[in-house]
Amino acid sequence: MTVHRYVAFDLPGVTTALGMASLLGAAAVHLYLLGTETGLPGYLTAYFVVLSAGWIFAAVMMALGRFADRGWLLAGLVSAVFLVGYVLSRLTGLPGLPAVKYRWDFTPGTVALLCAALFLAVWVSVLLGINVAHPRKRDWHD
Repeated sequence: MTVHRYVAFDLPGVTTALGMASLLGAAAVHLYLLGTETGLPGYLTAYFVVLSAGWIFAAVMMALGRFADRGWLLAGLVSAVFLVGYVLSRLTGLPGLPAVKYRWDFTPGTVALLCAALFLAVWVSVLLGINVAHPRKRDWHD
């Protein structure tokens, strides 16, 4: 795919900020659910904590610059795990929470889904060379 030869953006700070904002948004939704929902099964609480910690840690790695590539990779893996888990939970239900089956209208879940999907879209654009992420710079050759 040669998209990068026709369309490219040189806004590494904006690209990284957008990626970090989407990660922190997804983490905030899960932390909100942990603080407001009572009676969540223990495995789901642990899952939310691990997801949130992974997203926050990845955002910090992306901000520091030295380990930015690893931060993008970690965030991509955590976001992909969340997307797959969310879709599977809505198709099959969850042990101890049968009410979530086919509940695509749960607002916090939809917001977290959109944040994770936005991050993955930004990450793919970086991998394809359409965008550049901090601390990298694009060397323009006109």
